Amino acid sequence: MEVDENDTLENQTPKKDDGTAPWIASLPKNNVGDVRDISNQAFWTLSSCKTDGFGIQQLLDEDLEQYWQSDGPQPHTVTIEFSRKTNISYLLLYLDYKTDESYTPSKVVVRLGSSVLDVDEGLTVVFSEPVGWQVIDLRDADGGPSRAFVLQLQVVQNHQNGRDTHIRQMRIIGPTRARLDTGIKTMINAGTNISNVPLKFTSQTIAQFANIR
Repeated sequence: MEVDENDTLENQTPKKDDGTAPWIASLPKNNVGDVRDISNQAFWTLSSCKTDGFGIQQLLDEDLEQYWQSDGPQPHTVTIEFSRKTNISYLLLYLDYKTDESYTPSKVVVRLGSSVLDVDEGLTVVFSEPVGWQVIDLRDADGGPSRAFVLQLQVVQNHQNGRDTHIRQMRIIGPTRARLDTGIKTMINAGTNISNVPLKFTSQTIAQFANIR
Protein backbone atom coordinates (compact mmCIF):
# COMPACT_ATOMS: atom_id res chain seq x y z
CA MET A 1 0.00 0.00 0.00
CA GLU A 2 1.32 3.47 -0.84
CA VAL A 3 1.27 6.41 1.49
CA ASP A 4 2.28 9.91 0.44
CA GLU A 5 4.70 10.73 3.24
CA ASN A 6 4.58 14.44 2.46
CA ASP A 7 1.00 14.33 3.72
CA THR A 8 1.73 11.89 6.51
CA LEU A 9 4.65 13.79 8.01
CA GLU A 10 4.94 17.46 7.14
CA ASN A 11 1.33 18.19 6.28
CA GLN A 12 0.13 16.59 9.51
CA THR A 13 2.21 18.96 11.63
CA PRO A 14 -0.29 21.87 11.66
CA LYS A 15 -3.23 21.18 13.94
CA LYS A 16 -6.70 20.93 12.49
CA ASP A 17 -8.83 24.03 12.84
CA ASP A 18 -10.36 24.27 16.30
CA GLY A 19 -13.61 25.80 15.06
CA THR A 20 -12.76 29.41 15.91
CA ALA A 21 -11.83 30.56 12.39
CA PRO A 22 -14.53 32.86 10.98
CA TRP A 23 -14.91 30.75 7.83
CA ILE A 24 -15.42 27.42 9.57
CA ALA A 25 -19.20 27.77 9.91
CA SER A 26 -19.59 28.07 6.15
CA LEU A 27 -18.29 24.53 5.48
CA PRO A 28 -20.41 21.37 5.26
CA LYS A 29 -21.16 20.22 8.80
CA ASN A 30 -19.48 16.85 8.36
CA ASN A 31 -16.15 18.58 7.59
CA VAL A 32 -15.97 20.97 10.53
CA GLY A 33 -12.90 20.13 12.64
CA ASP A 34 -11.42 17.94 9.92
CA VAL A 35 -9.87 20.70 7.81
CA ARG A 36 -7.13 23.28 7.98
CA ASP A 37 -6.24 26.55 6.28
CA ILE A 38 -3.31 25.94 3.90
CA SER A 39 -3.33 29.41 2.33
CA ASN A 40 0.04 30.38 3.83
CA GLN A 41 1.79 27.35 2.31
CA ALA A 42 1.59 28.81 -1.19
CA PHE A 43 2.96 31.66 -3.30
CA TRP A 44 0.22 34.09 -4.36
CA THR A 45 0.17 36.22 -7.52
CA LEU A 46 -2.42 38.78 -8.65
CA SER A 47 -3.10 39.80 -12.23
CA SER A 48 -3.31 43.41 -11.01
CA CYS A 49 -4.17 45.53 -7.99
CA LYS A 50 -5.23 49.13 -7.62
CA THR A 51 -2.38 50.43 -5.43
CA ASP A 52 -0.53 49.39 -2.30
CA GLY A 53 -3.10 48.52 0.33
CA PHE A 54 -5.43 46.62 -2.03
CA GLY A 55 -3.41 43.48 -2.70
CA ILE A 56 -2.47 40.07 -1.38
CA GLN A 57 -2.02 41.12 2.24
CA GLN A 58 -5.57 42.49 2.35
CA LEU A 59 -6.88 39.36 0.63
CA LEU A 60 -5.38 37.12 3.32
CA ASP A 61 -5.89 39.11 6.50
CA GLU A 62 -8.98 38.78 8.71
CA ASP A 63 -10.19 42.36 8.36
CA LEU A 64 -13.39 42.40 6.33
CA GLU A 65 -13.07 46.14 5.86
CA GLN A 66 -10.10 45.55 3.56
CA TYR A 67 -10.05 43.86 0.17
CA TRP A 68 -8.21 43.13 -3.04
CA GLN A 69 -9.19 45.51 -5.84
CA SER A 70 -8.08 44.67 -9.35
CA ASP A 71 -6.93 47.33 -11.78
CA GLY A 72 -6.95 46.01 -15.32
CA PRO A 73 -8.93 44.17 -17.99
CA GLN A 74 -10.93 41.04 -17.25
CA PRO A 75 -10.46 38.26 -16.45
CA HIS A 76 -8.91 39.16 -13.11
CA THR A 77 -6.86 36.31 -11.72
CA VAL A 78 -5.45 35.07 -8.43
CA THR A 79 -2.84 32.34 -8.91
CA ILE A 80 -1.82 30.17 -5.96
CA GLU A 81 1.26 27.96 -6.39
CA PHE A 82 2.31 25.23 -3.95
CA SER A 83 5.83 23.82 -3.76
CA ARG A 84 4.48 20.26 -3.85
CA LYS A 85 1.35 18.51 -5.03
CA THR A 86 -1.17 19.46 -2.37
CA ASN A 87 -4.53 18.19 -1.14
CA ILE A 88 -7.19 20.86 -1.72
CA SER A 89 -10.80 20.52 -0.52
CA TYR A 90 -12.34 23.99 -0.76
CA LEU A 91 -11.77 27.48 -2.05
CA LEU A 92 -13.46 30.11 0.13
CA LEU A 93 -14.23 33.67 -0.94
CA TYR A 94 -15.70 36.42 1.21
CA LEU A 95 -17.88 38.61 -1.01
CA ASP A 96 -20.12 41.53 -0.03
CA TYR A 97 -22.53 42.69 -2.70
CA LYS A 98 -24.27 45.11 -0.34
CA THR A 99 -21.05 47.09 0.06
CA ASP A 100 -19.23 46.46 -3.21
CA GLU A 101 -22.14 46.32 -5.69
CA SER A 102 -20.72 46.32 -9.25
CA TYR A 103 -17.27 45.30 -7.97
CA THR A 104 -18.69 41.97 -6.74
CA PRO A 105 -17.89 38.90 -8.87
CA SER A 106 -20.90 37.24 -10.50
CA LYS A 107 -19.02 34.49 -12.35
CA VAL A 108 -15.69 32.88 -11.55
CA VAL A 109 -13.73 29.94 -12.93
CA VAL A 110 -11.52 27.82 -10.68
CA ARG A 111 -8.72 25.88 -12.38
CA LEU A 112 -6.33 23.28 -10.97
CA GLY A 113 -3.16 21.90 -12.51
CA SER A 114 0.49 20.98 -12.33
CA SER A 115 1.72 24.46 -13.35
CA VAL A 116 0.37 27.81 -14.50
CA LEU A 117 0.81 26.53 -18.06
CA ASP A 118 -0.99 23.26 -17.39
CA VAL A 119 -4.37 23.76 -15.74
CA ASP A 120 -7.71 22.08 -16.39
CA GLU A 121 -10.77 23.58 -18.07
CA GLY A 122 -12.01 24.65 -14.69
CA LEU A 123 -15.13 24.77 -12.57
CA THR A 124 -17.49 27.67 -13.31
CA VAL A 125 -19.36 29.15 -10.36
CA VAL A 126 -22.08 31.82 -10.55
CA PHE A 127 -23.01 34.16 -7.68
CA SER A 128 -26.17 36.22 -7.24
CA GLU A 129 -25.66 39.21 -4.95
CA PRO A 130 -23.55 37.22 -2.45
CA VAL A 131 -22.86 38.40 1.09
CA GLY A 132 -20.54 36.34 3.30
CA TRP A 133 -18.34 33.31 2.80
CA GLN A 134 -18.85 31.54 -0.52
CA VAL A 135 -17.76 27.89 -0.55
CA ILE A 136 -16.43 26.34 -3.75
CA ASP A 137 -16.21 22.58 -3.26
CA LEU A 138 -13.17 21.14 -5.04
CA ARG A 139 -13.47 17.59 -3.71
CA ASP A 140 -13.82 14.64 -6.07
CA ALA A 141 -16.90 12.44 -6.52
CA ASP A 142 -15.88 10.28 -3.55
CA GLY A 143 -15.45 13.26 -1.25
CA GLY A 144 -11.67 13.17 -1.37
CA PRO A 145 -9.53 16.26 -1.96
CA SER A 146 -8.26 17.32 -5.35
CA ARG A 147 -4.48 17.29 -5.72
CA ALA A 148 -2.64 20.07 -7.52
CA PHE A 149 0.43 22.25 -7.58
CA VAL A 150 -1.54 25.26 -8.80
CA LEU A 151 -4.98 26.72 -8.14
CA GLN A 152 -6.09 29.67 -10.24
CA LEU A 153 -9.18 31.79 -9.68
CA GLN A 154 -10.44 33.80 -12.64
CA VAL A 155 -13.08 36.49 -12.16
CA VAL A 156 -14.71 36.58 -15.58
CA GLN A 157 -17.75 38.72 -14.81
CA ASN A 158 -18.94 41.17 -12.15
CA HIS A 159 -22.43 42.24 -11.14
CA GLN A 160 -23.90 45.08 -13.21
CA ASN A 161 -21.10 44.52 -15.76
CA GLY A 162 -18.57 46.10 -13.42
CA ARG A 163 -14.98 46.32 -14.68
CA ASP A 164 -12.78 45.79 -11.63
CA THR A 165 -13.44 43.43 -8.76
CA HIS A 166 -13.37 43.28 -4.97
CA ILE A 167 -12.69 40.12 -2.98
CA ARG A 168 -12.51 40.74 0.76
CA GLN A 169 -10.98 37.47 1.85
CA MET A 170 -9.81 34.25 0.23
CA ARG A 171 -8.79 30.94 1.80
CA ILE A 172 -7.55 27.59 0.52
CA ILE A 173 -8.74 24.72 2.73
CA GLY A 174 -7.32 21.21 2.84
CA PRO A 175 -7.90 18.07 4.91
CA THR A 176 -6.01 17.34 8.11
CA ARG A 177 -5.78 13.60 7.50
CA ALA A 178 -3.01 11.87 5.57
CA ARG A 179 -3.79 10.62 2.08
CA LEU A 180 -4.19 6.85 1.91
CA ASP A 181 -4.53 4.98 -1.33
CA THR A 182 -7.83 3.53 -2.55
CA GLY A 183 -6.98 0.01 -1.36
CA ILE A 184 -6.50 1.07 2.24
CA LYS A 185 -9.61 3.25 2.16
CA THR A 186 -11.65 0.28 0.94
CA MET A 187 -10.27 -1.96 3.70
CA ILE A 188 -11.02 0.64 6.36
CA ASN A 189 -14.57 1.12 5.10
CA ALA A 190 -15.06 -2.66 5.21
CA GLY A 191 -13.95 -2.79 8.82
CA THR A 192 -10.68 -4.60 8.11
CA ASN A 193 -7.89 -4.38 10.68
CA ILE A 194 -4.99 -2.77 8.78
CA SER A 195 -2.53 -2.63 11.69
CA ASN A 196 -0.43 -5.39 10.11
CA VAL A 197 -0.63 -4.13 6.53
CA PRO A 198 2.86 -3.04 5.34
CA LEU A 199 3.07 0.48 4.01
CA LYS A 200 5.09 1.40 0.94
CA PHE A 201 6.51 4.91 1.06
CA THR A 202 6.89 6.82 -2.18
CA SER A 203 10.08 8.68 -1.26
CA GLN A 204 13.52 7.07 -0.98
CA THR A 205 14.36 9.55 1.76
CA ILE A 206 11.65 8.14 4.02
CA ALA A 207 11.69 4.57 2.69
CA GLN A 208 15.24 4.04 3.92
CA PHE A 209 13.92 4.11 7.48
CA ALA A 210 11.05 1.67 6.87
CA ASN A 211 12.86 -1.35 8.32
CA ILE A 212 14.56 0.33 11.28
CA ARG A 213 13.32 -0.95 14.63
